[in-house]
Amino acid sequence: MLREIHLSSFKCFDALDLPLGPLTLLTGVNGGGKSSVMQALVLLSQTFGYQEWGCSLLLEGPELSLGNVADVLNQNSARRSLELGITTDEQMVKWSFKAEDRRALSIELEAVEVDGAQIPLEAATRWLMPPLYADSSPVVAALRHLSWITAERTGPRELLPLRVADGHARVGHHGEMAAGLLYWRGEDEVHSALCLPDTPPTLFHQVRAHMQRFFPGCDLRVSPIDGVSAISLRLRSDSRSDFQRPQNVGFGLTQLFPIIVSVLAARDGDVLLIENPEVHLHPRAQQAIGMLLAETAARGVQVIVESHSDHVLNGIRLAVKQKKLLAPDVCVHFFSHRPEQGAVPESPSMDDDGRLDSCPEGSFDQCDFALAELM
Repeated sequence: MLREIHLSSFKCFDALDLPLGPLTLLTGVNGGGKSSVMQALVLLSQTFGYQEWGCSLLLEGPELSLGNVADVLNQNSARRSLELGITTDEQMVKWSFKAEDRRALSIELEAVEVDGAQIPLEAATRWLMPPLYADSSPVVAALRHLSWITAERTGPRELLPLRVADGHARVGHHGEMAAGLLYWRGEDEVHSALCLPDTPPTLFHQVRAHMQRFFPGCDLRVSPIDGVSAISLRLRSDSRSDFQRPQNVGFGLTQLFPIIVSVLAARDGDVLLIENPEVHLHPRAQQAIGMLLAETAARGVQVIVESHSDHVLNGIRLAVKQKKLLAPDVCVHFFSHRPEQGAVPESPSMDDDGRLDSCPEGSFDQCDFALAELM
């Protein structure tokens, strides 16, 4: 499990050491640095996945494209290098990268530090480490099991990609592989902690049942298309209606579908990064997705979520109050935009009743301001 992320001279952060828990909520104002934390994790995971043997951090990749070196270096620093570090329960690794050319689309590895000691780099570098270290590194293993669902999820589509079964290990960063994953792994058993009662414990049936919790009466069907490497997803919002093209049902169904598939298909030790799960959802559904993410974290899957929704936060708080997740397993970080302090988040603690010990200025208080003015 990832316990802390360390950033130095990366984007808006001059320096940051951010604790991570089984469930971590990143929230706060726009431009405060939430996405940069997620992107640092995705950059490492993307590099491991698409450039296994190499000695540079891939900035322009198929999942995340951040531009060139100048785009990721901290603008307030004169340094031409940056550091990314990860701490797990068993190990701490820090990578240092040096920019020879600010126009480059990757940044060269300069040094690797493991548990406080710099290790010599070799001609062959696997997962940004000497192979002897990489094969047994808990940090590398955790990042290779990372799955990211961006806020820009695939909207309603008639056809979605269908690959070989191994190509659907994850739902894809836009959620575009979720229907294919459900097709190939529909008979997999879902962890008992997330299974709804009176429903078979297989992935396909549990996805349908969970979707119906959010959208009563809805249903879904996935079907491969003959002669084409594609699959169709058909939905209905009412049990009395016919299955329809996704374009003809609410946006909320297609936005939530990959999240439901991802959390139910996740395996122990996986790390899920989910941006803005509340998109196109009613406030009640936003609260429910917060509770589901908390239940997912309680069963052994690490969840890091970025959200602007107080309803998602309240769902997490309710899950803690109902003893579905322990309070110490929740990290809440509020990112503000204060030039005099830099991008340093405030991190209120949560008690066993789901109450926060402080309310950072600007954190979900806009409703109070509006009500005060209206009254």
